[in-house]
Parts: sequence; C-alpha cells; structure tokens
Amino acid sequence: MKNLLDCNRLNVHTEKTMKGRLFVNFITLILLNDLRGKVSAIKPRDRKYWDFKDMLNKVSTYSRIHFTGTYKDLWTVPTKAQRLIFSLLKIEYHWKGNTVNLEKPIEPEDNGEQEDEEP
Repeated sequence: MKNLLDCNRLNVHTEKTMKGRLFVNFITLILLNDLRGKVSAIKPRDRKYWDFKDMLNKVSTYSRIHFTGTYKDLWTVPTKAQRLIFSLLKIEYHWKGNTVNLEKPIEPEDNGEQEDEEP
C-alpha cells in the first residue's frame, strides 16, 4: 500500500510539508477504499475479473487537454476497456464529442397531493 501511495519515506525539510503529504495520503486512502468498495460491489464477470488496481492502470492514460483562450478542452479517446470501466462505475466521460453517463437530475415526485390553500 505504501508503494501505491508513494509514501516510502517522508523526505521533507519542514513540518508543514510533512503534514501536507500525510493529509494527501490520508485522502488518497479514503478514495482508494471507496473505489475498492464500488469495484467489489460489481459482479466479477461484469468487470472481467479486474480488481481496482487493474482498473486504475487501464484508465490512467485517459486525460483532458486544456487550452488557454477561446479553445475548448479536449479529452483523449477512451479505449473499449476504459469505456467499460467508466460505465460500470457510472463516471462521466467524453466519447465522439458527447458526454456519456450523465446523471439526470432527480425530479421531485408528485403524489397527486396538493396543499389546500386557505383564503
């Protein structure tokens, strides 16, 4: 786990830097634990028996290219494996100029009950 987080040694010169690195590693542990839980909730056959490390390795090349000025941002083209992982985890990604896996806002349910207005 320490190798994954790049936390072998804390070669730092100040206490402030050390606390910052420990905080970032703590947040990373929380996110990895959440990812591990989401991956284990997916059936192994649906995820092609990949564990969370395999999934992280496969999506590591997907990135956004940001231009300054009036140009739009570009995203790298996701591979078939990356699209599968993003779909299983319900993560938004860009494919052929469209954003895929957009969460639709939840509409408030109308049970047919209306509040009586008093004059």
